[in-house]
Amino acid sequence: MTAIVPLQPALGSRTGRLITRDNLEFRDLNGDGELNPYEDWRLNPGERAADLVQRMTPEEKAGLMIIGSHHPGYSRFLPHAEEGRVLNHRDVWRDANPITSQPYPEPVLVTSSTDNAVNVRHQRFLICRDNLGPADLATWTNTVQEVAENSRLGIPAVFASNPRNHVALVAQFGVNESAGVFSEWPNELGLAALDDADLMEVFGAEIAKEWRAGGLHKLYGYMADVASEPRWSRFNGTFGEDVELVTAYIGNIVRGMQGRELSATSVATTIKHFPGGGVRLDGHDPHFEWGQTNEYPTEGALEKYHLPPFQAACVAGASSIMPYYARPVNTSAIQLDEQFWAGPTTQFAEVAFAYNAVFLERLLRRRMGHRGYVNSDSGVIDAMVWGVEELSKSERFAAAVKAGTDIFSDMADPTELIRAIEQGLLADADLNQACTRLLTEIFALGLFENPYVDVEAAGEIIGGAEVAALGEKAQRQSVTLLRSDGLLPLDLTRPVKVHPFVTGRTLIDDVQATLVDSIGRVWAGAEIVDDPADAEIALVWARPEIALFEDDREGVALSVDPRANGVDIDRVREIEQTVPTLLVVNFTNPWLLGEIEPDAAAVIGTFEIHPDHLLRSLAGEDGGPAGRLPMSLPADVAALENSPRDVPGKYCGEDYPYRDRDGNTYAQGHGLQF
Repeated sequence: MTAIVPLQPALGSRTGRLITRDNLEFRDLNGDGELNPYEDWRLNPGERAADLVQRMTPEEKAGLMIIGSHHPGYSRFLPHAEEGRVLNHRDVWRDANPITSQPYPEPVLVTSSTDNAVNVRHQRFLICRDNLGPADLATWTNTVQEVAENSRLGIPAVFASNPRNHVALVAQFGVNESAGVFSEWPNELGLAALDDADLMEVFGAEIAKEWRAGGLHKLYGYMADVASEPRWSRFNGTFGEDVELVTAYIGNIVRGMQGRELSATSVATTIKHFPGGGVRLDGHDPHFEWGQTNEYPTEGALEKYHLPPFQAACVAGASSIMPYYARPVNTSAIQLDEQFWAGPTTQFAEVAFAYNAVFLERLLRRRMGHRGYVNSDSGVIDAMVWGVEELSKSERFAAAVKAGTDIFSDMADPTELIRAIEQGLLADADLNQACTRLLTEIFALGLFENPYVDVEAAGEIIGGAEVAALGEKAQRQSVTLLRSDGLLPLDLTRPVKVHPFVTGRTLIDDVQATLVDSIGRVWAGAEIVDDPADAEIALVWARPEIALFEDDREGVALSVDPRANGVDIDRVREIEQTVPTLLVVNFTNPWLLGEIEPDAAAVIGTFEIHPDHLLRSLAGEDGGPAGRLPMSLPADVAALENSPRDVPGKYCGEDYPYRDRDGNTYAQGHGLQF
């Protein structure tokens, strides 16, 4: 029998420390001149991780179990930014949470200097939030990796990021910091509007190439939450209301980004927010104390509507799962078999899901089969600590680790986790399982063999022509035609006087300028006029928005009325009554359209799109609008308020969806074609 010769992987090293054994090369990561098991790429990731964990100090383990924002030295996020400085050289402490603005009881380290992160606090998981160009991104990640290679054990860094491949006319910290660098696709609701699960695997595989080219290895996404509360500000990040569609999308995106198993070409996915964040009380988010509960008024809703996408993620092998801040409450209807109850007469332990052993260990791991690690959401130790407020920080760390949480997001300081060991709340060995899971991912991603990327290739791959074209086509096809009255398709060559008007919440003047610029570039026959009375056609783009950190306030009711979310309804109606109007509505939530739909000549839905592609779609390029509503629009306020928060609108009966002036029903799946 012929022996199988192992295939030598390409090694990347800036220390030059290599070992030759059996005519094969290995990196000498700890510089001891010996081939240790964790350095031997012939072993499987689990074996290597188990060996490395035994070599780590408690401090090194604790550092591995936190993941915080990290920045280049010239970052706009740093108060001491310095042009041309690649690595951050100074720690940053803040008195309030940078995302929620919630005050901290005492200053918190929000980001470390690179040297302190790697060599003092032993971090290896880092969150990239800067919107860097391809060469800058690759240069920065390579430089950080060089610092990591020179550390005691040579453990490489893992760079994580929020999604970077969606159109963002307005970028937002903590949601979509990146814009205009990577390929640009419609947002998640727009992808859902395509109703094409197969495309999601292609999408995942193609964008993974961009991410790895820049040195990014881990995606905070996608959201498996089935949106069941229309007023939730994070509805926009979901794939909508159809449980089967969301389930298929999540499974295929994991398979696309990771492949059938993690490898040196994969991007590890962190599917969130287990066990489903769409169950919101009046839309309020658990970033805030007044939105902290998950209450289920409908018996069996958790199993029927919210868990299936997470089950698909587990089946597809998602590398990690992120639990949400919220805590379940026992005023809920029955949701789980009694074997998963917290006690003989108590359905839930009323603590946040990152602290909830029944949900993480018994439900997610044992029943649903999750094989990866659990990644907490940001701030579960020092900000959103629902149900464990009375515990100290070290006690919270201990409780979360024992419940099954393996790594803590948006944290740069492991001091309190180390203190939990010193106080006897955790044993050093209690960290081993979490660290083994985390290291297994790093080994599987091939980073121990080569953490470096080709700076020149990054510029060719990130935002490259082929993947960009796929995203642009998806933008055009996601446009959803809800009603038409003869104005479409547009003839972009015919002379016509056009009045463009953008109305909504965020940087509307900038969006107006972008739309006007696109009309001038794409719509050759258009003459822009300022007065709708002088126009032959108006194009109104309504862009309402529920802003998480602006609108979600204690005692303030959230609304899906466009009037309450920045749209000048009176001006829109005035334009519609003056000139035939194309009413384009950008959907981040299921808006109430009763005031602005009837007088429009045509009604179109978008899910974030560059105006160039909106116009081209309305002109029939790629067949014109092909999208279908990924959610049902409520008929009125009463329909919304009479529906349960844990059942998506799609399943709320025939009287729930809005019917327009022509009798079209705006239920999930509605969409016309030319």
